[in-house]
Amino acid sequence: MPTEGLSEAVQRDLGKTVDEFKEDAKHSKQAAEIREKLGVEGIKATATVEDGKAQITVGEADEDRAKEIVESTAATSATVTAEVGTITDVNDVYAEVLKNVKPTELTRLTAIMNTSSGLQIIADGSAGAEKQESPATQDPTGLMSLTLEEFVEEADGVALVEGSGPAKTSAGDDFYGGTGYFVDPSGMPSPNMVICSTGFNAWSPSGEDAMLTAGHCALDGAGKIFGTMVQSAPDTLEGFAPPVGSFGFSQFGGINNSGISHGQLDQLTPQEQDHLKENTEPGTDIAVIEGIDRELNLPPAVTTWSAGGPGEDAMTVTGVSKAVAGSEVCASGRTTGWSCSKIFGEGLFFVAGYANDQRPVWGYGAANPGLSVVKDGDSGGPALAGSSAVGIASAYSAGLSDTDDDDLAFYTSLADVQAKGYIQGYQVKFFINAPELDAADSKPDVAPGAEITGTVQDASSGTEINIIVDGKVIDTVDVDFEGVFTFTAPREEGEFAFTLQAVNGLNISEETRASVEVVAPEPSPTPVEPTQDSAAPSASQDPGETNEPAESASPTASNATQGSVESIVEPAPEGSLADTGTSSMPLVVAGGILALVGCALLLRRGSRRHS
Repeated sequence: MPTEGLSEAVQRDLGKTVDEFKEDAKHSKQAAEIREKLGVEGIKATATVEDGKAQITVGEADEDRAKEIVESTAATSATVTAEVGTITDVNDVYAEVLKNVKPTELTRLTAIMNTSSGLQIIADGSAGAEKQESPATQDPTGLMSLTLEEFVEEADGVALVEGSGPAKTSAGDDFYGGTGYFVDPSGMPSPNMVICSTGFNAWSPSGEDAMLTAGHCALDGAGKIFGTMVQSAPDTLEGFAPPVGSFGFSQFGGINNSGISHGQLDQLTPQEQDHLKENTEPGTDIAVIEGIDRELNLPPAVTTWSAGGPGEDAMTVTGVSKAVAGSEVCASGRTTGWSCSKIFGEGLFFVAGYANDQRPVWGYGAANPGLSVVKDGDSGGPALAGSSAVGIASAYSAGLSDTDDDDLAFYTSLADVQAKGYIQGYQVKFFINAPELDAADSKPDVAPGAEITGTVQDASSGTEINIIVDGKVIDTVDVDFEGVFTFTAPREEGEFAFTLQAVNGLNISEETRASVEVVAPEPSPTPVEPTQDSAAPSASQDPGETNEPAESASPTASNATQGSVESIVEPAPEGSLADTGTSSMPLVVAGGILALVGCALLLRRGSRRHS
């Protein structure tokens, strides 16, 4: 395929410029963060982006409170609406499905997503004769006895959409994300070896280099990385390079790579049913590559597959964010290169596992027309909204229709991975812009104890500002979701010289040095109250005459010493800054035309396919 870079792909797939793509990503980030803030306040909410605006939906009883919270965030582009419904999020639906739907029906699940059209269960079509069976004849309690169609008829606010069944895994100097690597249990090339893509460059808990990729690429812990692809363009193989590292932690599905077994599901005992529920909680699809070759440099960036090579026109990563329905996302993979599409929902998708089972993964569903965004070999590759990391390519689904409108791509949610501690201590590498003082606060003089404000462009959630004086951190303040921070000037008069540095875990910005003069304001003149004698004309004075006022005795404001403000961005000492390159790796997908397929590419003899 053509080696089109960032601007070409964004224009081709989204019809937008890079600046418009990044601006839309800000609205997506805002919608997700408002939803999280409402959740902290105990308000269930869904979030989407439409026409460049955040759309927040809550229950009718929470509407007024939600509007107050949204207004307090100064999010003028967010709109709050209320709707009546009994089931309001994906977890509610999933819990009810496990409780009421027959185990054999679970194998039909493709995804449960919260979309801009409401909650949807995506499945592979009618269950045929099973739909006609009476629940009472199978389970007098009424539990775990419904088909998906019967469940949707009874569940308010949930729609059933024809899909293609559970997903199948899709394993395809400066080192950028999106590059292919080879995996096999033997640690050597074989007819069944898997090709995946690296995702985002990362930090280990001890500050060492690491990479993130898809969990299923580790083959449930049996896989060994034995080489890296040499390629200057997508879907090519120009040679083998040594392995970049080895697998550390990996999880595909639930804890210990658990999933929903396909065997004898309709003959489970109550105890086995309970075990099924306990082990099919929403899982993930994430792995860490560690022990990185020390000759490699891992910058915080991903390749956009420009014609100039992997490092040309690379996308610098500036943070980790959530996405919502309506978010525009671009992904990088060793097979499809750099391609973009729109997310249609967030929730659970179900990927075919290695033990005749299917694995539940929390993440995002996106359009994948003609399998042009995620395909065999793209597994593990990075997905970004603007310059924020949002996901890891996990699976794809080839639709059932003659058109390509129902082809889907699925990404593991990085925000979910971090929030649930799957990779405790590991962190995506990203570039942080240096703090900037607001123009209004870049004045020579400030009052004692005055607030000084500034901004960090494209700041990721969790970013803080260290205020440093004489080499020591005297205060640390938060950066809000709009990138604004505030700190307080000292109360002692005199020059206040300080250094600002933005930090987010092991990611740090360059330093900004500045100074202000702390000057107490001059006291206001005390007005002299006129006396009765001076207010009334004297007896000898003509009433038409006026007394000339005496020269004012009030003090004049002294000329304050003119302080100076300098704002200098300079590099921090060597070794203290996060790398500013790109690092992400594409996924490789393998699977059948009617299955949701992961993006790992299996190289086999003959026409055998990965199951």
